[in-house]
Amino acid sequence: MKKIISVILATLIICTATACSSNNESSEDESDTSSTAIDPAKLPSKIDLRNYNGSNYVTAVKRQAYGDCWSFGISAAAESSYLYVNDLGTPSTETNDEGLFKDNNNANFSERYLSWYVYHSITSEDVTKGKIPESQVGEGYDTSVSDSRNPNSAFLMGGASFSGMNMFAAGFGPVDESTEVNGENPYAYSDKNILNNEDLEDFSPSGDWSIPINAQYRNAPTKTSLRNGNRLPCPASKDSDGNYVFNEDGVTAIKSEIAQGHAVGITALVFGRMNYENWAAYTDTDSRNHVITIVGYDDNYPKENFEVEKDGTPDPNSIPPTDGAFIIKDSSGEYGGIDGKGTYYISYHDHTLLDPISFDFDKTDSIKYSQVNYDQYDFLFVGWCANDDKSSETKTANVFTAEEDEYLTQISYKTNQFNSNVHYSIYKGITDGTPDSGTLLEEGDFSHPYAGYHKIDLKDEYILKQGEKYSIVLTMTYSPDDSSKMYTYVIPYATNIYPYGGSVETESKVVGIINKGESYLFSDGKWTDLTEIKDDLAKIALEQDQARPVPENFKALSIDRITVDNFAIKGISVSADNHK
Repeated sequence: MKKIISVILATLIICTATACSSNNESSEDESDTSSTAIDPAKLPSKIDLRNYNGSNYVTAVKRQAYGDCWSFGISAAAESSYLYVNDLGTPSTETNDEGLFKDNNNANFSERYLSWYVYHSITSEDVTKGKIPESQVGEGYDTSVSDSRNPNSAFLMGGASFSGMNMFAAGFGPVDESTEVNGENPYAYSDKNILNNEDLEDFSPSGDWSIPINAQYRNAPTKTSLRNGNRLPCPASKDSDGNYVFNEDGVTAIKSEIAQGHAVGITALVFGRMNYENWAAYTDTDSRNHVITIVGYDDNYPKENFEVEKDGTPDPNSIPPTDGAFIIKDSSGEYGGIDGKGTYYISYHDHTLLDPISFDFDKTDSIKYSQVNYDQYDFLFVGWCANDDKSSETKTANVFTAEEDEYLTQISYKTNQFNSNVHYSIYKGITDGTPDSGTLLEEGDFSHPYAGYHKIDLKDEYILKQGEKYSIVLTMTYSPDDSSKMYTYVIPYATNIYPYGGSVETESKVVGIINKGESYLFSDGKWTDLTEIKDDLAKIALEQDQARPVPENFKALSIDRITVDNFAIKGISVSADNHK
């Protein structure tokens, strides 16, 4: 057993994650478009999305070939959420508590697509009207050096559970593996013999897995549209001294998402301390190496099932404080786990549970426009987020130019604090350098219990003529305690990736493109173009990056190894030719 487990671990690359904090008190804004935490007293004691109200919303267990566990974890979470919102679950008659999976052919999202395009920067061949502006050519992760050493280096980079959230929010994916381009299935992972049950010691990926870098292949048809990408509070939190603290709010948030049909991608330490008889994991060290998917939970799962031996005797430290476990879907194929089907239990109290992410997709038949334009500048899809909190009024804005006659119908943005209150306002006919000038089209308020990406429908649809400038202005606040209100804004940033474990195939340089007239910050009573203060924001991001609970080689060691991006604010419109 140990020999085979070591082979599984050999396929895993450290998957980085951001720090988590506890949830705050609810806000008092007018509206709410995100998932919400359900009162724990109203949650059932057990939910399994493989058999939820008679339906199975979990797709078949897959096997990763490289170190792209993060793309498997978030794709699995996205598949379940998509199936649930569209009522596409299959009958659960072939599913039971021992972990049997019934394949669901209604969703098979491409991990290969995510892994490849997250780590390949925008080129001139990618420029697409209404989605990728020419001004952003060069932005992203430059992996040309590592690609020259290994064409599959992008699949070795590791990643974060919210990489997919950034991609989905920008209109890239989820893409189904069955999607054809030029008579081929370039996004298929399963055609590389990953779904078999062969002994892992006999399995070794080979061949060139690359996908062309151009608009035709990058802009594949998406299966659905992201409404909210929720970054949930962590079950494993930390106090001011950096010591582990169990966060009941994090457990409740994950259980609430499961109850709403949303599987959850999360980072953890795999096989750190596992009871292999019960396939029950509980680790009390601060280390992690994998992204997995939570597909259920059981409040009454016995804590004694986690016990393992140390030096031939039962180890009392291997038993968590209370009963309760999440049900996990892994990406090691249908090998090991409960009933040999690639699933296992992990304690609510596991110290390595970090950065849980869930997805809330639009119901397919409720999407009014199948083809939309995305006005956006932020293409650092693995970019982290820092936040700068101030006591005085602070606003952020992006200014866009309509590329054709179009109707603005939606906007989206990113928050980095729990229970953020967001006031938005939209202007057209603005004066250069002053985003909140011109004609006010619309304003409103929303509250979001979770951090992440949020898309909102505007009250009306606003015509924009080709070449006309418009702005989206955001004022974000949150309450760190009961008596104060802080203004906050999100600083998207990314760091270089250094060779991990001595491998020269995992190395990249991150490039951020910020042009004058794109993003603005209002602080100290005036608007400032982001190009004038990006170095100052990079210093804030560096300080927060160095405090992240991840291996040192995934942190920025100096200011020249970090880059900030435009503000994560997007305008979503439909061409006048397609307007209904």
